[in-house]
Amino acid sequence: MYSLWLYISYYIRPFIKWFLRKTTGLCELQRICYGEEHGASRIKGVEESLGLSKSPQIKLLVNHLNDISDNKRFAGANERDILQGATRTVLLVKQINPQVHVQFVRSFSRCIEQIWGYRQLIAEVETLRTVSYDSDNIEHEQKLLELWEHLNPNDPLNMRISKRWQEIGFQGDDPKTDFRGMGLLGLENLLYFAKEFKGPATHVLSHSHHPNYGYEFAITFKVNKPSDA
Repeated sequence: MYSLWLYISYYIRPFIKWFLRKTTGLCELQRICYGEEHGASRIKGVEESLGLSKSPQIKLLVNHLNDISDNKRFAGANERDILQGATRTVLLVKQINPQVHVQFVRSFSRCIEQIWGYRQLIAEVETLRTVSYDSDNIEHEQKLLELWEHLNPNDPLNMRISKRWQEIGFQGDDPKTDFRGMGLLGLENLLYFAKEFKGPATHVLSHSHHPNYGYEFAITFKVNKPSDA
């Protein structure tokens, strides 16, 4: 049934788009940007429309944006040029007058920023996840010790290798042995939690010591990728 629906959609969708373009004077991207409220529904609509486009120029644009975000170049001054270039391409392909459809230009540009900014974030997170904890790396060691300082500010750690690491959920005397599928991402996540949400972090740590319902506070470090489960 699902495959039949895909088959029908593949051939019917272009006709529907053509019909609506003729009757409304707006392309699909315009109808999405004007018809959907600002937020996830509009962004998802734009992403799907671009992904399903049969236009060679739009396909090339999507591949170009994917390459930029996957290689983490969608940032800084480069970001504005990319957004402007992508918007100009769509305006030309869809024959949209930017002087008339000023709001579309703004809305569409914002959607592009969100779609490929998020894709780049995923790439950055995945890169961080693949970085193994290295006890010879001073920066890694500093982050680990900083974690202890935020969770136990009044109880300094006297030795780098100590059973006291088990107090915050590590399995042994040296936390480096607990890093698995999450890599350095686990440490970054836990350190951010401890730094930015001191109250909740302290509460969660205290609750983890409950004699009956306790758990390993540093469980973040021991999560594997779904494919490794």
